Amino acid sequence: MSLIKPNNSIPNLFLELPESTHKAEYERVMDKWEKSGEIIQPSLMRRCAVDYQKWLEYCEDDRTKGSMLADNVPCTLFFALNEQKEIVGAIEINHRDTALGHMHFGVVPWHRGKGYGTAMLASALKECKKMGMSKVHICPSGKDNVACIHTVLKNGGYLIEEFDYDGIIKQRYEIDLG
Repeated sequence: MSLIKPNNSIPNLFLELPESTHKAEYERVMDKWEKSGEIIQPSLMRRCAVDYQKWLEYCEDDRTKGSMLADNVPCTLFFALNEQKEIVGAIEINHRDTALGHMHFGVVPWHRGKGYGTAMLASALKECKKMGMSKVHICPSGKDNVACIHTVLKNGGYLIEEFDYDGIIKQRYEIDLG
C-alpha cells in the first residue's frame, strides 16, 4: 500500500491492488459509474461478464503475463482509495512503454476536481520508480482532455510529441523520475 500527501491541497490517497476485500466497494462504485454514462477509465477497471473473483484472476494475469491485453504487455491495476476507503479512481501501469504510454487513469465522476487525480498519479510515479523506470510516458485520450493534461503537468510532465493514432491526434507527455 502506498500513501501520498504531497501538500495540504491534495487529499490523502492510498493505492492498493484489487483484492477480495474490495468487492462490495467495487460493485458500489461500478454500479454508480455505469449509471452515470461516463466512460470508465482505465479500461481494466471495467466490469467483465464474469464474477468479481474471476475479474481478480484477470487482474493477476495482466500483472504477470499481460495475456489478457492486445499488446501482451504486463500491467498493474491499482485502486485509488481515500481515507474513508472509498474507491475514488484507478490507475493502470504498463510495465513497458506502449504506443499509448505507461499509464492510464481515471477518477470517478463524483470525485473529480478534488485533487485525487494529481495524488493518484504522484503515488503511481513512486510505484514506477520502484519498478525501475527512469521516465514514463502518458498519452491523454485526446488533446481536449484538459483535466488529464493538467494532472500530468502538475506532476512534472512535459509534451514531447503529437502523433496520429487511428485518425486521432494524440499527445505524448513525459515525466522524468530521475
